[in-house]
Amino acid sequence: MKKINILFKSFTAFIIALAMVSCEIDSFSEESEFEFGDIVAPSNLQMSVEIVGGGTGDGSGTVHFSASATGAVNYKFVYNGQETLAADGKMTYNFAKVGTHDYTVAVIAMGMAGTTTSLSQTVTVLSVYSPPAELVSILSDKPLRVLAEEGAHFGVGPLDATSGVWYSANPYDKETSGMYDDRYTFSRYNSGGTFNHDTGADGEVFGKAPALQSWWGDKGAVTNACCNEHENYPLETYQSNYTLSAPGGVETISIDKGFLGFCVANGSYQILARTSTTLFVKTTFAGENNAWFVLLGQTD
Repeated sequence: MKKINILFKSFTAFIIALAMVSCEIDSFSEESEFEFGDIVAPSNLQMSVEIVGGGTGDGSGTVHFSASATGAVNYKFVYNGQETLAADGKMTYNFAKVGTHDYTVAVIAMGMAGTTTSLSQTVTVLSVYSPPAELVSILSDKPLRVLAEEGAHFGVGPLDATSGVWYSANPYDKETSGMYDDRYTFSRYNSGGTFNHDTGADGEVFGKAPALQSWWGDKGAVTNACCNEHENYPLETYQSNYTLSAPGGVETISIDKGFLGFCVANGSYQILARTSTTLFVKTTFAGENNAWFVLLGQTD
C-alpha cells in the first residue's frame, strides 16, 4: 500500500508540473508579441562620380562611382546590361570607345526583405587609347586557352596581390572542372570588338556559384563543398563585346558580359604580364573582396 501511495503522489506531481508548463506556454503565446517594424526601402540614395583627369577625363576613360543610401545592405551597379554587386558601394568603369561619348550607369541600393531603390546617372567621357599592335596580335591572331600544363596558371589572393598568394594551381589541378577545354576568341580590334567564348565539348564552365547564377541563372549545377563554386556549370558557347584601355598605364580588357577561365561576374581584366603568345591577367570578385589570376596562351 505504501508503494501505491508513492506512485500516486509522483503521478499527481507530474500532472501539476505539466499543467504549469501548459499555462506558461499559453501565457507566452497570448501575451508575448514580436513586431519586426515596417519594411522600408533604402532612402536618400546618392551616387558621386569621379572622372579621372576632371572634365571629360584625361583620355584614359576611367570613371569611379561611389553610392550611399540609408538602410542599404548591398549595392548593384548596372552598365550596358551587366550587373555587378559591390558591397562597399564603389565601382570603377573603363570606357574605351575612342572619342567623347555619353555613358549611363545605374546603381541599385538593396535593403531588407528584398526592397530596392535605384538611381542612374549619365557621364560624358573622353577616350583616346590606341592599343599596341603586339597586344592586338596576341588577342586576335589565334584563340586563347588556360595554360593548364603550367604551374600558377590559376590562383587567388588579396585585392592588392599580383599573383595567387593564397592559392596557386599546379599543372592540371582543375582537370575535373569545365575550364580547360574552353577557348576564347577576340575579333580584330577597331575601337572595340567581339568576344567569343567556346565552352568546349562538355558545354561546361568553372566559376563562383553566385557569379555564374547572377549572369546566367540557377541551372541546378552542383556546388562544391569548400568554396561555393560550380566546377561544371552548363553553359552554351556565347558572344559578347570587348574593349581595350589602359587606366593608369595598366592594359585592361573589358568584356561586357563574359569571362576568362574562372567566372566572378567581372569582365574587367588587368594584364599584368604578356609575351608574344601569352597573357597573365587579374580580375577581382566583389562578393569576396579578393583577386583572381589566370594564365592564358594561344592555341597551337
